[in-house]
Amino acid sequence: MIMRRSTPIVLLAFLFTSTGPALAQALTPDQKALAAYKLTMPTVRKAAAAIKRFNDIAAKDPKAQELAKIEAEIEALNQKDELTEADEARLEKLRARGEALEREIDAENGPDNADTIADLEKRIAARPEARAALAAEGLTAREFAMTFMALLQAAMVVGFSQGKVDMAKLPPGINPENIRFVQENEAELKQLQAVMGGVKK
Repeated sequence: MIMRRSTPIVLLAFLFTSTGPALAQALTPDQKALAAYKLTMPTVRKAAAAIKRFNDIAAKDPKAQELAKIEAEIEALNQKDELTEADEARLEKLRARGEALEREIDAENGPDNADTIADLEKRIAARPEARAALAAEGLTAREFAMTFMALLQAAMVVGFSQGKVDMAKLPPGINPENIRFVQENEAELKQLQAVMGGVKK
């Protein structure tokens, strides 16, 4: 449901497919669904709250807590102007343990890839904590998956264009209303991201 460091969802295909009337009928089911989906702030707020709930639950996991401490210590060591031999040895040990913890967490949570809306929906439905977080906010797994992907899609378009989106040249499968939604609600969306504590797995 929620990615720890990145979101390896295949959305670039949605963003940069070739335009043209001949390709309008070649849209994938996900592109068609996202083109018809309209983001609303109430739903985005619920999705953000659900992510925060999930992240709060995940943060209580002993392995996640240990990993957070390791990452903090690594960061502290990296801030030093010069590392001693003991520091170097400690850093190597911390990195090895951190990588091992990440593999263990990934193995427990399953693969990160969610290439379609259905994939993301299944990943959410398979996690009891995720289902509980969504239920508390009155969202279904499908609603969350659609909101998450549509918001990410629109944010990527706005980001790549540096805020200067040509609405007349949007690739197929993108709802222009969602582009405007991101542009018009930029400040609140940034606040919501801060409240969520970042996007985590």
